[in-house]
Amino acid sequence: MSSLNGWHKGERAIQQKLGFHGAVSQSWTQIEGEIPEQHRNFYSTCLPFIPVTTLDSMGRPWSSILAGRDGEIGWTSSKTYDQLSMRAEVWDGDPLKANADYHADTTDGYQRKMLIAGIGVEFSTRRRNKFAGSVKAIEKQGGLLDICTTVNEAIGNCPKYITIRNFVPFPHTKPRVTHQEINIPPTGRLPSDLIAFILSSDTAFLGSSYSASEEDAPRFPSHLGMNHRGGRPGFVRVCNDGRTLVLPDYSGNRLMTSLGNIEATALASLTFPSFTDGSLLYVTGIAHNLVGNPAQAIMPSQNALTTIEMTGYIFIEDALPFRQREGTEPQRSLYAPPVKLLKEEQASSTYFSTDDTIHATLSHIKLHSSDLATFTFEYPHKLNVIPGQAAILNFTSFLGASPYRHMAPENPNLVNDDRIRTWTISWCSSWTSVADGVGTTFSLTMRLKPGGAVTGALFSIANKLSSVRPELLEDPRPLGLGVTLVGIVGDFVLESIDPHEGAKIAVTREEEQTSVQKNAPRRLLWIAGGIGITPFLAMLSGISSYSAEYEITLLLSTREPDVMLSLLSNAIEATAHEVKLVLHVFSHTETIESSLPASISLHRHSGRITSSFISNFKAEYVYVCGPEIFEREVIQGVVGKVRREGFAY
Repeated sequence: MSSLNGWHKGERAIQQKLGFHGAVSQSWTQIEGEIPEQHRNFYSTCLPFIPVTTLDSMGRPWSSILAGRDGEIGWTSSKTYDQLSMRAEVWDGDPLKANADYHADTTDGYQRKMLIAGIGVEFSTRRRNKFAGSVKAIEKQGGLLDICTTVNEAIGNCPKYITIRNFVPFPHTKPRVTHQEINIPPTGRLPSDLIAFILSSDTAFLGSSYSASEEDAPRFPSHLGMNHRGGRPGFVRVCNDGRTLVLPDYSGNRLMTSLGNIEATALASLTFPSFTDGSLLYVTGIAHNLVGNPAQAIMPSQNALTTIEMTGYIFIEDALPFRQREGTEPQRSLYAPPVKLLKEEQASSTYFSTDDTIHATLSHIKLHSSDLATFTFEYPHKLNVIPGQAAILNFTSFLGASPYRHMAPENPNLVNDDRIRTWTISWCSSWTSVADGVGTTFSLTMRLKPGGAVTGALFSIANKLSSVRPELLEDPRPLGLGVTLVGIVGDFVLESIDPHEGAKIAVTREEEQTSVQKNAPRRLLWIAGGIGITPFLAMLSGISSYSAEYEITLLLSTREPDVMLSLLSNAIEATAHEVKLVLHVFSHTETIESSLPASISLHRHSGRITSSFISNFKAEYVYVCGPEIFEREVIQGVVGKVRREGFAY
């Protein structure tokens, strides 16, 4: 029999904050009061492990991992529609052991009811189902626990953010607790290796609890929640205090059961697994949901998130009795949006107040090819942009808000499309002398992305104007096409620039003395793949704002050398500073037309850049920008300190 009689107050509150309540007001009826037959078969025949939530003696949720002996499948059974039994392997250090002992203790005269919730995830198919209820009995059988649960909530769940993995049994484990702080002191923080562990994780299991008041308990009894959270590696961030985790909320089924529990009972747990070495990090703490401006103050452009201030943690190595099959790679979900950094992680970035939205107006369009163009915008205020940084733009006013979609198999990016995009600024008027109070003009050179909502719209406008009103390409301001400038971000800038002081040189006294004594230019190696040339265009355009002298070697791999050389020529013309540039162009195009100044040394190569070719160059700093595969390949030949444009905005 179901324990549900509608959404409890926490679920209603978060649904209303996010504007979902009307759409899901009756959706609680999707949560069944018993385990459907297909779920019973699923738990019994498909899963090597099940994450569960239980409470400790202080009422804090912990997310445990229950697994079958030696990682085998078939360790669960369901004799009736309201029962799920598990003969589970539980290693020393897993919170379930202590939590079970606490609830079994009757020294105070009564038996405590032990609540439980779990989720089964078949990682090879992205299928997942949840259950919640209470523990009917726990018995120790050798090194195993027989756990019989009474289930009164069951529901299937969406598969969007699950990373596909192929698991195999790994029976020869030696679990050992290497870090443990059950009650973190006020000044305590996670060790640096555990922070790195979180930042490498693409999967976490979220535990929550709803503790009903005496008044609400008859209609909305206390219960627990367990859910899967996934994304790209590093989607969960760690604040500078070393104890507060930030979990962004991605578009889901809008029921908000986990966040609803947190809204009512401000506690949560997270468990991070390593499916390659079997390590587990268990975390519990005080949780808060943040929506709108409070969320964006912590993680810019993220409208909803949950913070968890840790009050306890446990780290166990070599625990999981199953592992990702050796030689296989995880298959990332296409629904997972790019990782967003915390505001405090972006010291060189500037975000503007959402209370004072100021638009940048499209003022010029230059089509370089069918899928490459430069769009120039006018902004009414002065911007302090370091060459190499990027503009974050909100195109909601331009395109309209993105409608809710639960799934979008034809284009998964649509599900979390907030209409916010980031592009490197290829030119900015502030790199020349601009008086205070004067507006700023900046350009974005971008590639048309197939199926892209924003680039598709911009190129559609550009192509339409080119065919019917070409004069508006020179000045499209009469069209009134405006976007909101969210911020200026990025630290892919020349090493001698202090991002906090704009274009001020920030060299050490030793470096300054060395430079004065030797008066030698700084030697740089730039490596660009295709549109990855954009930040280098910016650095060339703004090089006159640097007091240092540079000798630059640029290795450019491109399928359209004539277009790229034209962009380079424009960037060089934009600065009055003499540029010492040696350019190596790699392309399969046989003939290359060059409009570069005669002072630029141009070398043409057929084919692709090789690591052996790169190894011939030595430089103080090596800057690499291009597609991820391109960066991985070329870095193998780099000699020197490398800076990569990771586009982690």
